[in-house]
Amino acid sequence: MKTYMTKYQLEHLKKRVAFEIDPIVDQAKLMRKSIVADLTEQAELKLAKKIKADVVIDQLQKSIEQLEIAQRKAYTFFSKGATTTTLKDNLSSSFSNKNEATLTESGYGDKGILPKDCREQLRSWAEVIAIKEAEKTPEGKKVKELELYKQSATNQIFETGLPEDLPKTLAAIFKPLGIIWNKTQALQLENKG
Repeated sequence: MKTYMTKYQLEHLKKRVAFEIDPIVDQAKLMRKSIVADLTEQAELKLAKKIKADVVIDQLQKSIEQLEIAQRKAYTFFSKGATTTTLKDNLSSSFSNKNEATLTESGYGDKGILPKDCREQLRSWAEVIAIKEAEKTPEGKKVKELELYKQSATNQIFETGLPEDLPKTLAAIFKPLGIIWNKTQALQLENKG
């Protein structure tokens, strides 16, 4: 009579596969992450020049600086120019409640796109490019390989018809990674050593 695994046994095996391989995958991802950070920085500079975003950002920065100068002039002209009480009493709140410290980039609030918004978008695009490039590095290939091992083991859990065949199959999948599936066997090897 053939016996098949229960849903709980399948879930347990899935969790065990994750428990065995996830630490190795996480370590490989950390190594890939440093590569991605370096590649992102390089890609950001190249992308900025390639799509001429650096020119657009510089123009925007200069425009904001010119706007700040014009705002300070307008503030000074209208707030300081009101010399009589009648003029001061009729001064718009734009001039009476502001001081020169708020006439800066941080004082714009939600009034448009700022150079930092452009730089953040550029960095986001560069990171996408860097992740694709990192997949070609040995660290990126290692992450992919480990994820394939994990997927293969999970697939075998669900595709193997008989539970007694599964331990051998999983042991064969994990052997190249140095993971011993049968922990009793691992203890015996440790005791011999």
